[in-house]
Amino acid sequence: MQSKSKKILILVIAIAVMLNAFTFLSAYPETFKPMSPIYARDFSAYYIGEWRFLHNPATIYIGGNQPNDYHITPNVQTFKYTPSFLIFFAPFINLSYQNALNVFDTLQFVSIFALAFFVYKIVRDKKLLWSAVAAVIVLVAFQPGYYWGYAQANAHIIQTCLIVGALYFGVSKKPWLSALLFAIAAFDPRIALFALPLLLWYNRQKLLKFGVGAVAFLAALNLPFFFYYNIGLNFLQTEVNGDIASQIYSYDLIPMFAVATLTILEVITIIDRRTNFSFLIETKLFKPKTDANAALNRKI
Repeated sequence: MQSKSKKILILVIAIAVMLNAFTFLSAYPETFKPMSPIYARDFSAYYIGEWRFLHNPATIYIGGNQPNDYHITPNVQTFKYTPSFLIFFAPFINLSYQNALNVFDTLQFVSIFALAFFVYKIVRDKKLLWSAVAAVIVLVAFQPGYYWGYAQANAHIIQTCLIVGALYFGVSKKPWLSALLFAIAAFDPRIALFALPLLLWYNRQKLLKFGVGAVAFLAALNLPFFFYYNIGLNFLQTEVNGDIASQIYSYDLIPMFAVATLTILEVITIIDRRTNFSFLIETKLFKPKTDANAALNRKI
């Protein structure tokens, strides 16, 4: 992509980030009140899951308020992510519930700048029109998802950044970093599985390293929980019972839309390049004779 095209792409991405900021500012006031008269925001699931991990590990995946729980009004949501999420959420438990929610949501918005960087690096060498469209879709187009992701302080916004970051490191031929971000982002296994085909494609030149790294990181982040109050087993049992694979909400679609958009862009790019390659081959095979060759033929 030429320098002018890259500047246009950067401008489009900057505008998309500003629109995303407007969505964040619109949704942020919602975080200071419960989701409904019955339940607190989605963030309550993360906070109570971490609190129970420290004080009552056997109840992490049990819904509703439990005896001696940290009190969150009106009722907490149920923790549904893999045990590995508890590792990364641990620092937030040092804050009060509302302060932790506000800091987490602010970090979600800050992650958009990293997401914008990853998107730019992935699409910059593709055709400008499709690159700009893809960037807008990933960063802002699915506005309801972003709004409710911020309003609920739901982790799927950060997960989108992690997944796209894993894709970027795949493109950059850094399979270990790609595998690490993939393993961290796999706290919702549905999204991880959805992103896996594109991740394998981007890491195809160093597929073995990515595969070994992904398995190793996933094991390191989750296996220890199987030996501590059977937390890992409780997660699997809850998933088998159908209590974790709940319905899809608008914010769940943010990472799905991002992966689907980048997948479609990659397919379009591959088709375009192969079409151009075939055209060049045909041009060379049936290239008209040069003037010099023509003159030589006339002499003969």
